[in-house]
Amino acid sequence: MSSVIERLVVTVERVVEINFGVHVPLDQVASLVAGFGACGLVRALDDTQRNYAVTVRRAGAMEYLETLLARGERHGWFAWRFAAT
Repeated sequence: MSSVIERLVVTVERVVEINFGVHVPLDQVASLVAGFGACGLVRALDDTQRNYAVTVRRAGAMEYLETLLARGERHGWFAWRFAAT
């Protein structure tokens, strides 16, 4: 009897809001997130070029992104929080 389920894929999706103290264009934020390896989508929350939402779809990427965001916050580069679900 062969198994019906050959592979189980678990998807985790979290949204993180990042608020920069200066204007940062969307393409630069997308490049930054890609550099983090977060594999997420980036969208502007308003027209200020300071507030963005990053959607992360992998648990491992989220853990890594959290570590890097905490480091950036300690340096005063930006503030961040998990978006309300």
